[in-house]
Amino acid sequence: MFSSALIIRRRSAHRTLSALLLILCGALVGQSQSARGWLWQNPLPQGNSISSVRFAPDKQRGWATGSDGVILYTENGGFNWESQKSPVNTTLYAIHVQDKDRVFIAGARGAVLTTENGGRMWTLRNSITRDHLYHITFTKDGATGWAVGTYGKIIKTTDGGRTWSNQASGVRAHLYSVSFKDEKRGLAVGARGTLITTSDGGATWKNYETKTEQPLTGVAFAANTSRAVAVGYGGLVLLTTDAGETWVAVDVFVRHDLLAVFFINERNGWAVGTDGVVISTADGGTTWLPVSVRTNPKLTSVFFGDETTGWAAGDDGLVLRTDDGGLEWRRLTEGGRDDLSDIFFLDSARGWAAGARGRILYTQSGGKSWTVRPTGTTARLSQIFFINALQGWAVGEKGTILRSANGGVTWAAVARKETTADLFGVHFIDAQHGWAAGARGTMLRTEDAGETWRLQRTNTVTWLEAVYFLDARRGLSVGSQGTILLTEDAGETWRFVDANVREWLFDVTFADAQRGYAVGERGTILRTDDGGATWKGQENASKSNLYSIATASRDDCLAVGDQGRVLATRDGGATWALQPNVTSQTLFGVAYRGGTAAWIAGRGGAILRRTEQVATIEIPRPKLPPILRRAPKPKNPDDEDAPLILDDGDIPRAVPPKDRSAPR
Repeated sequence: MFSSALIIRRRSAHRTLSALLLILCGALVGQSQSARGWLWQNPLPQGNSISSVRFAPDKQRGWATGSDGVILYTENGGFNWESQKSPVNTTLYAIHVQDKDRVFIAGARGAVLTTENGGRMWTLRNSITRDHLYHITFTKDGATGWAVGTYGKIIKTTDGGRTWSNQASGVRAHLYSVSFKDEKRGLAVGARGTLITTSDGGATWKNYETKTEQPLTGVAFAANTSRAVAVGYGGLVLLTTDAGETWVAVDVFVRHDLLAVFFINERNGWAVGTDGVVISTADGGTTWLPVSVRTNPKLTSVFFGDETTGWAAGDDGLVLRTDDGGLEWRRLTEGGRDDLSDIFFLDSARGWAAGARGRILYTQSGGKSWTVRPTGTTARLSQIFFINALQGWAVGEKGTILRSANGGVTWAAVARKETTADLFGVHFIDAQHGWAAGARGTMLRTEDAGETWRLQRTNTVTWLEAVYFLDARRGLSVGSQGTILLTEDAGETWRFVDANVREWLFDVTFADAQRGYAVGERGTILRTDDGGATWKGQENASKSNLYSIATASRDDCLAVGDQGRVLATRDGGATWALQPNVTSQTLFGVAYRGGTAAWIAGRGGAILRRTEQVATIEIPRPKLPPILRRAPKPKNPDDEDAPLILDDGDIPRAVPPKDRSAPR
């Protein structure tokens, strides 16, 4: 039997996953967005995690790479980004920028990419390995370079990345970072406190005993000096002043996991990590000053162009910029990053999404722009439903029920709800009559548009994830342990329907009075053709958890779930086609009205819309590596969409600095 923790994790989407999982998981399909038929609508420019951000010496041209093959490019210091096409279908972990034209990228399955024209064309090089490569670095001339990765892998090039040769590291631990002060002296760090040094360009490596089992995630020389710093989990910082011969631990007074470190010169350096921590040094790593970034994001990369101008990046596509040496950071990316549990569209234009911290977003432009709507709660919202253009409801944790009578412009909490159990599903058959389902068999009914609710007896203590009513009397609810409940008297009595499954069921929906679908754990898909009285399982190519399903007609459906899985059928489930991934973010909600009127939403505020017809042929599954406050003034719902409200507790947006050289 599953515990309630699974539901909590399912709804909150593991925002605090360890950095090591971020490093080791994600070698997923990474084709261009246009080729995969989905367009990011939130966050922007995209919401996949960023692993590395680097800039050319001019501090204007920069690149960012990350999960699902993303390559982003900017020409104005990061204030605007565009996608560049990658020749590989792998997650890209690290970048080295030599100048505005020459850039190197390393990634999963041995991917090494090079460009000599600023990314207008990327060339895949033969790295002679299939190990995941987590970091890459080059000497000043851009000819000699090294990349490190899984199981102690080190490869070297002497011709600008065109050809590579293996080096014997002498260790089997995963290596996460590498740094060289010149063509001879180098350092690499990795799992289980691994720290290795070389004084001959990597021909031989010496293992240094660090006396720690904590992962070391980043290492950097302080310019061309013999000083270097290695960082790792638990606020671990090690300092050497003799190019790695001896090391001392430095207390930085933070215990967060540090994931990257960078030095701009012999004195000024920065490290970033979990919970938005940034630490900086002005004396070559002897002492450090901690700073915390608002909203505590996980930061996996940091880079500075000079002593004041820098960038950091991390989860959910977040890219930050500082112009004061790291004391204050502002967002270069747009849109909310709170997890979204559900998305609902009334038609092809008007839609709502709900999720963590009581967040509700609204669009009337088909998702081209989204507006934050005030809810007055910080409770996690699990589902949102509208019966018409004005009346809507949302439910969530601790018995939270919200209702709106003006198209979601404003929301009011329902006081009389008779339960504090987490609520996961809500459904109305008309403007007055609705039901809400939740933890420990909770079922609520309203007959006055949600102003008051009363408990109904379900005779179960299983978690009820979703509820759907076909008419005023016949309804169904699904949940844990394969639970399917059926009522034929408006919920006064419920009986169990045996579908011969024990997997957790997360969602149920109907196309008409007879045809319905339910989805759940380990790729479970069920179909009924008699209004829910009997169910049959359907085969599909995915064994990932499926959290939501939507129908455009009796035979045309979309289902979504873990690792960005999107499944489609146009023959009533006789066959299900696995759609090419555009994101590896977990997807919790789907809205589908047929054709390109399809939206998906999930972890990290991800919202994407379909740009071309859903594929109807089977798509090969990607191979995965081992997974080691101030409220705005209410607006008329008929007004044009406003930009996302940015002063809502999130990191402030960055604005381009004034050009001091411009005439006054």
